[in-house]
Amino acid sequence: MKHDRAQPRKFTFDEHFDDGASTPRAHPAQKAKKFYTPEEVDAARNEGYERGRGSLEAVAAQAQSLALGQIAEGAMAALGALDTMAAEARAFALQTALAAARRIAGAALDRYPLDVIEETVAQCLAQAAQEPRIVVRVGERVAEALKARLITLSEDVGYAGRIVVSVEPRLAAADCRLEWSDGGVERDAAAIAERIEAALQRFIDADLRRATETIGA
Repeated sequence: MKHDRAQPRKFTFDEHFDDGASTPRAHPAQKAKKFYTPEEVDAARNEGYERGRGSLEAVAAQAQSLALGQIAEGAMAALGALDTMAAEARAFALQTALAAARRIAGAALDRYPLDVIEETVAQCLAQAAQEPRIVVRVGERVAEALKARLITLSEDVGYAGRIVVSVEPRLAAADCRLEWSDGGVERDAAAIAERIEAALQRFIDADLRRATETIGA
């Protein structure tokens, strides 16, 4: 029995082997335009201008913020420096005034020592009126003159006790020390001046410290 052999079929490129699935075709890359209309040129230029202006505005705002921060820091530093300068000026003024006051007071005490001692004795007589005896120790320079003035003073205030004037060579002209049976008082011009100066220095130190703390705040 004779069989017919199938004739080979010629292959054509329009046949598909993917069961009918379609494969998307790649589109050629879009070519850049070589020519633009005036409207497109204006639009591109305006877009570039707006972008550039936005960048410049952002840079300007940043620079302004930085400048304002530096100005604020400088202002605070300047205010702190002014506080310190003001505190130093006050300190100088107070120290100058104290030095002038010490010179004036020293001259007055040296010229009128009896007035100061007599005032001190008068205040003590008011507190120790019942004391039978009060000893007043003063420098040699004023001892004799003071005796007469204290006699008059005791009569004026009605003190019935006895006032004894004793010479103490170490005492300055306007200094004195009063003693009675259960008490006493001393007037020392140098010690008074030192206490005043110490109190003033404490105020100056505190003032300068406040100014310094203001800078660091």
